[in-house]
Amino acid sequence: MEQKRLTKWAAISEMVAAAAVVISLLLVAYSIKRNTEELETSNSNLLYQLDELVAGDLSRDPRLAAIFVKVAQNESLSDIEKFQYIHVNHRHLIVWEIAWTQYRSGSLSFVDWRDWNQYLAATLTKSLPLEWWNEIRSDYKPEFAVHVDAAYADK
Repeated sequence: MEQKRLTKWAAISEMVAAAAVVISLLLVAYSIKRNTEELETSNSNLLYQLDELVAGDLSRDPRLAAIFVKVAQNESLSDIEKFQYIHVNHRHLIVWEIAWTQYRSGSLSFVDWRDWNQYLAATLTKSLPLEWWNEIRSDYKPEFAVHVDAAYADK
């Protein structure tokens, strides 16, 4: 009789332990989901901050803005102006590469990636001439450079 009671209590203990494991796993899954969402939000905010830094330079520096106007009007640039122009576009390319890297690592949501990718592809393929992109292409991860090449091809 004593043996049957112990067996019954052992079975109950196993069920309680199994339920505890399931509950623990559910809590871990929920925690991972929350952390992923928070990481995606944090990364998206970082991209906005970086983009604002680049755009802010244009609005705060009239000489830099004048270079962009010259390019838009197909006027020639001095070597220094070309360097400054490529540098600003390089900074935007870095933002794009960060977004690309974050998306590929799973730390940027698809929706945020899609929106940033569309915005940066449109901005950069319009402002940075293809021949100038080709001059700096080797500064980026080869896989990302292929992604940028595809954006120019779709232009």
